[in-house]
Amino acid sequence: MTTAADINLEKEYRSTREALVNAGLEMNGSIDALYHDWHRWRRQPKTLGATDRVAIGNPDEWFARHLAQFRCLIDSVHVTARAIRSRKDDLVRTR
Repeated sequence: MTTAADINLEKEYRSTREALVNAGLEMNGSIDALYHDWHRWRRQPKTLGATDRVAIGNPDEWFARHLAQFRCLIDSVHVTARAIRSRKDDLVRTR
């Protein structure tokens, strides 16, 4: 059964992934791996050991926390900081 939370996390994953690509961040492998883990754990929760189940808790909450971390990379403060760092690096290379 698909719930509203599933759909929202799917949408959030797709929009976050697209925003990372648009920001020029090569994070596809990382976010995709987490996405696949999330799906696997939701389909087969017994694939997680007891210790992992305690550490991860609810797979939806786990995935939502990771998506929030990825979204931090595309907030204006981080984008600006990377742009400034890139310009500084370019200046050093051209000297």
